[in-house]
Amino acid sequence: MDARQAVIHAFERISSQDPAQIAAAEEDLNNWESQENFHATLFDVFADRSLPTQVRWQAVIKLKNGINKYWRKTPVRPIQLSEKQLIQPRLLSFFDEEVPQIAIQYCVTLSRISRWDYPRVWPEFADELLSHVRQIASEPKSRMRHIKEQNVLYTLHLFIKTLCARMLMKEREALRQLTPGVVALVASIYAQRISEFTNALQSGDAEESTAILKEIRLCIKILRRLFVRGYEKPAETDRTAIDFYLASLTHLAAFYDLLKGLPAEKRESDETLILRKIILLYGKLYLDFQKSHAVAFITMNGVKDILCWYWTQVVSEAPKLAINGNDLYAEPDVVLEKVLVQGLILHNEVVKNFFYNYEENGPEDKDAKRCRQIIDGEILAPEVVQQMAQTLMTYYLPLKSRDLLEWQDDPEAWTNDEQSDHWEFDIRRCAEHLFVNLVSQNKSLLIEPLVQALRAIETEQITLSNLVRCEGLYAALGLCAKDLYEAFDFCDWLEHRQSLDSPLGMIKWRVAWLVGKWIDVKFPDERRNIAYAALLGLTGRSEPLVVRMAATSSLALCVDDWDFNPAGFAPFLDQTIVQITEVLSDVTMPESRMRLVNLLGIIVSRMQRQIVPFAEAIVRLLPPLWQSAAGENLYQTSILDLITKLVDALGSQSAALHDLIVPLVKHSINLSDPAHIYLIEDGMYLWLALVRNTQELVANGTLLSLLPHAAGLLHQETEILKHVLRVIEGYFLLDGPTSFHTSGLAILEGLRELVSDTGINDRAVASGYHALNVIVQCVPVELSGKALVDSGLFWDAFSQVVDQKKVALMLVYPACFLSRLAVHYPTFFGEFLATQDAVLLGQFTENWVKLYDDIGQVPQRRLHVLAMGVSIITTNDGVLKHLPMMVPLWNEVMSDTGSSMYFGDVDDDMPDDYYGGNDESIVPANERSRRLRANDPVHRLNLKTALKQSLAECERINGSERFAQVISLVEAAELEDLKNQLDM
Repeated sequence: MDARQAVIHAFERISSQDPAQIAAAEEDLNNWESQENFHATLFDVFADRSLPTQVRWQAVIKLKNGINKYWRKTPVRPIQLSEKQLIQPRLLSFFDEEVPQIAIQYCVTLSRISRWDYPRVWPEFADELLSHVRQIASEPKSRMRHIKEQNVLYTLHLFIKTLCARMLMKEREALRQLTPGVVALVASIYAQRISEFTNALQSGDAEESTAILKEIRLCIKILRRLFVRGYEKPAETDRTAIDFYLASLTHLAAFYDLLKGLPAEKRESDETLILRKIILLYGKLYLDFQKSHAVAFITMNGVKDILCWYWTQVVSEAPKLAINGNDLYAEPDVVLEKVLVQGLILHNEVVKNFFYNYEENGPEDKDAKRCRQIIDGEILAPEVVQQMAQTLMTYYLPLKSRDLLEWQDDPEAWTNDEQSDHWEFDIRRCAEHLFVNLVSQNKSLLIEPLVQALRAIETEQITLSNLVRCEGLYAALGLCAKDLYEAFDFCDWLEHRQSLDSPLGMIKWRVAWLVGKWIDVKFPDERRNIAYAALLGLTGRSEPLVVRMAATSSLALCVDDWDFNPAGFAPFLDQTIVQITEVLSDVTMPESRMRLVNLLGIIVSRMQRQIVPFAEAIVRLLPPLWQSAAGENLYQTSILDLITKLVDALGSQSAALHDLIVPLVKHSINLSDPAHIYLIEDGMYLWLALVRNTQELVANGTLLSLLPHAAGLLHQETEILKHVLRVIEGYFLLDGPTSFHTSGLAILEGLRELVSDTGINDRAVASGYHALNVIVQCVPVELSGKALVDSGLFWDAFSQVVDQKKVALMLVYPACFLSRLAVHYPTFFGEFLATQDAVLLGQFTENWVKLYDDIGQVPQRRLHVLAMGVSIITTNDGVLKHLPMMVPLWNEVMSDTGSSMYFGDVDDDMPDDYYGGNDESIVPANERSRRLRANDPVHRLNLKTALKQSLAECERINGSERFAQVISLVEAAELEDLKNQLDM
């Protein structure tokens, strides 16, 4: 069996229903990908029209994917030039492909090759493709011409789309050089097909009309991209492109009228799909042009007609969108809603656009000034602005019947979608953006009438007859809160509300929404109780779920506001927790529950200790919440965040929750569970909160059982590692001996690997040594001494100072760690030095002392000097001969600091947020930190007394004669200064 037959047989096996044959065939094809001429064989199979359609279709798909992977020169096994030469001459020969799915894949394959080869490898591609377009367009009208023209135009569209996506200057210049010729050709075809479509429509030939529409659509797609991307200044382009643009509105109106004339049930059918796409393509042309050439869009002829036509459709379709008082759920009979959306976006970009603004006294901007004159004088005259605002407020801002239907069918999905930011696809939300910009740009014209309208309905009883008008005004009141706050007293309006007594759910929803819009605009602290009471009144189970969810969302905005006062909210706290719990039990979607959990977290965070009486109610929610969040990682992170805030609020009382919370932390930091990628950071925050708020570390307790996991997390990336080190420090501050007995050696070994890793971030190394310093301060030498040697930490730090392979600033950390060991474990430190060779010890001491100049913090310098004092209590010449280097440093520190006991934290160089959380609210952790600083020899010992004692001990063990020899090596001036400092 030759290669061609083998490939055909493989595709036949893939078409079978046997999974084993399919898997074997796919494996064979994947293995053949790297073989010579495989892709040429695929092209032969695709080109053989005697083969079954399924085989040819699979062959062209495999060819397309292979070209995408291997056609370039960069892959490991690229297609060789000899094989490309077998394929390329035949590439443009199959535009007569009649099978649609094969034709599409063939066109895509051509565009992929042009993407890599044009213009450097195959510069003639564009000319050859345009030649085929020209030749096919000139053929007599026939079914085959339609097939070939659709295929060749689709290929040209993909080719142009690829060129437009290129951003390099040379490539964009190449596109601009190509554009005039392509536009001239395609525009002529477009004009001919428009004429042919008119004739076919008059003759009633539906099949011919559909075929021509497909060609018209492809022409528009090509011309749209070229008109927007192919010209640097569209207003100065060739006449053909401008004529197409100016004629487009006439054609759009004709196509729209054609669709409008069809029965309602036929407008959305598959038969009119191409027609609808063409209508929307014209809108995309205008939107893209406006986005890319904002100034030219306004200054070119025809802009007023385009905007006028779109606004005419907006106005004519408006009454159909309003809710029918007799049938709230009646579906509106709108011709094509997306056209209205496009019209609203077009007007929105005209009403408020950076390119149309200029400062009166600023630098002269002729283009912006000219655009603004056209907009204010011809497009948005005062009477037009007023009419636009009225239309939007009356018909487009109110909720639609589809909204009410979704309230009934899936209120949670509707609420979640309402809070998303995809406004460009929804007609009501597009109208909201346009209305907000319209009012903000025309305050003097629109604010007063809007306020008068709002006051006129204050005393009205809302019924089905005036429902739409009132709801539209309420929508305007919320959307324009930032513009209305000086002219309208919303607090007074809400206090005397009748809207909350309305039996209509949509009005109650709008009121809940309104509070959220106004709370951060103008709501005095003394009147916020009005908002709290109103919102809590709308969260009861008697209200529709969508109203309750809107009320909780607005409540979250109230609590999370900058001006929130916990004391003012405290009377409502009990009812709030109850109501949120009820809503939580009634919603099912993870997004809805996550939003409510976040609200609870905000309340806990803002209320702090005032939440304690209600903590039990929140804790009861946690197990079912976590169970319902299985597999929903973002939802689980919000639960972890809530628990973290609750632990911080409870302080030391959170110890009662350890049995419940510790398993959640274990799950979050379990590296064998793929979900840890999403949960580990929030899990670490929770773990740290537990440790910092615990008063006592119970042996064999649940919290202590977490500590062994910390050693395994020391290999994590820097951001997680920061939290791991904080947790380790928290444990040792809480109970050093118990923590060390549990996991001391494993943690020390992990820290040694961390601080010795040359590829890790410098800040991570600093944090690692910070943790080691805390361990040394919290654990007695009897427990940690042997482990420090066994783990290699002591020798590693010693070797780094001796070898000096790192920059001095990085050597400061091991040097200060050794200083910490010397001050806290002087006997252990001395025994270690005594075992070292005198030459090696001399090199260490010299380098160690020299690093003093690279230490920036005063407490660390003081620590270093204290350690030097400890080091001279020896008979080793390797240390004693460097006493002349030490004495000037002692004099300097004593002159700067004297005998003062406190100079800040010894690790003041750590980041401000290193410990995390609000230190003032975490009493147990604060107390432990203060106690650690109070017991630190750097702050506790009198430096002069300590050095004087070290010198005396050195003299005792070395004898007066030898000590005199050593001290005589010190410069006379420095020695005299030392004696004066120490009163010797």
